[in-house]
Amino acid sequence: MSNNAPTGHGLLRRFRAALALCILLGGLSLALVSNGRDGFGWAVLNELAIFAAAGVAVPFYYELFLRDAERQRFLEEMGQQLDERLCARESSHGLTVHAQGRPAPTEKAEFLHGARSQVVEVGIALRSLASLFVSRPERDLVEPVRRLLSQGVNLTYVVADPASALVAEYARSIGEPDLPQRAADSARQLVEVARRFDAEGHPGRIAVHITQQLPTCYLSIVDPDSETGRCRTSPYLPGVRRADSPVFDIARRTQRELFERYVAYTRRILDDSRPLA
Repeated sequence: MSNNAPTGHGLLRRFRAALALCILLGGLSLALVSNGRDGFGWAVLNELAIFAAAGVAVPFYYELFLRDAERQRFLEEMGQQLDERLCARESSHGLTVHAQGRPAPTEKAEFLHGARSQVVEVGIALRSLASLFVSRPERDLVEPVRRLLSQGVNLTYVVADPASALVAEYARSIGEPDLPQRAADSARQLVEVARRFDAEGHPGRIAVHITQQLPTCYLSIVDPDSETGRCRTSPYLPGVRRADSPVFDIARRTQRELFERYVAYTRRILDDSRPLA
């Protein structure tokens, strides 16, 4: 029964279109024949023909040309509204997913904005973070970090120990033998960044640590001990570029249990780390 319904509906549409076209053509023909003829009867026939032609032409052309366009526009607007509502619902639940991968560099400052006391960032090499300081315009990260430091916010950057056997084995397993060297380069660059900010005399400080643990994800956690705390994390997935790995934003207020697990992870990493001079 369901298989015949679409066919019957299509036949009905074609029949209606053919009937409308016949009435339209018939009305136009009668209007042409009666046009200019003298007499009351011819005048009435002309008016009726024109009315019939116009009355059929408008819905006919709407059906033929406009309805599909309006339906498509309606569906697009509905899809946009649903996407916006879904994103709002995700945010209201304190869990936002960036499935496309790492957000734009300019969005980094937006995530850190509003930090009150502490920011901790953990990664194997934190190469992308270091590059934001050394190769991007200062407005992207240097100036936002300077504002945080001037407000007394402390920042801690933790990278894996380049001399660790865990890092060497992980680098071998993913086919990136230069990963330990990249971690060492990033740590050195971040130490230089910290020294430059220290020279500016801000109440907040930057500390750079190396950890004996092998970080299993990138993590940026803001105010871990505050009710307004939030974190951003991205797993390290073998075979997937780190820039393409999904990114998750988690708010403590609405995802307390999940947030606390990342707080515990951060504390363990810090416990197994030491500051670099």
